[in-house]
Amino acid sequence: MWAVAIAVLALVVPTGCQLLGGSEDDQLGGSDSSAGDSSDGHGASDGPATIPPQLLECGDPSAQDKDDQDKGTDPESGDEGGLLLTDTDLTAASWSMPDGFQEAFGYVEDNPVEALDQIWVAEPTDSTVPSLNVVNVVVYTGLDWGPLASECAQVPLDAVEERLAGYRDQIDAEPLTDAQMTEVAGLPAITQEVGLDSYDYVGYWLFSRTDLVHVYCQWTDAQYRTVVEDGCADLVASVRVG
Repeated sequence: MWAVAIAVLALVVPTGCQLLGGSEDDQLGGSDSSAGDSSDGHGASDGPATIPPQLLECGDPSAQDKDDQDKGTDPESGDEGGLLLTDTDLTAASWSMPDGFQEAFGYVEDNPVEALDQIWVAEPTDSTVPSLNVVNVVVYTGLDWGPLASECAQVPLDAVEERLAGYRDQIDAEPLTDAQMTEVAGLPAITQEVGLDSYDYVGYWLFSRTDLVHVYCQWTDAQYRTVVEDGCADLVASVRVG
């Protein structure tokens, strides 16, 4: 298992986030728009993502790929049974608006899983696609891995699994797929599909020692999944840190 408004009032609902002024059927889980600073989201920088030098102090991950494969471990995890954390300030992460999307307003995160730093939501420009079919970026701060984090900024995968399970419990969600190692901004991350009452989403979690970038993209019905996932792929690929 791996998983204008006139008054801004967040109604506490199990799913974690909802459209302001919406009915119970309009509940959104996990993100809202307090928005980027332009129609292009946060204006991602050009050029390929690179591994920050802090992570190379414990050895170049690319140089260890062969050793990891020989040991039967996942090269992206950074170590056998561990997830590599970045020391980069994730609150300075940037991203770009996916093609066919526009910034969405009126969503609020009313059940943050950590200390909420910022949130951004985009919706398809196609007006026939109903609300809650959106892509999101949420940045959290204040994470504390405690003694779980090793000197080389790695945490055991079972600790990551436990944290993600706690997030799912908090928003009353269930895993639809096993969590898998992936990459966001050139760094090790986790991805998983999650289901709630009003929608399903695919999430991406990029952790540092103290911060979390959560990119997730949700659809209310299978007929909207393709447009959301296409935008999600562009969004995830555009994320930059450092």
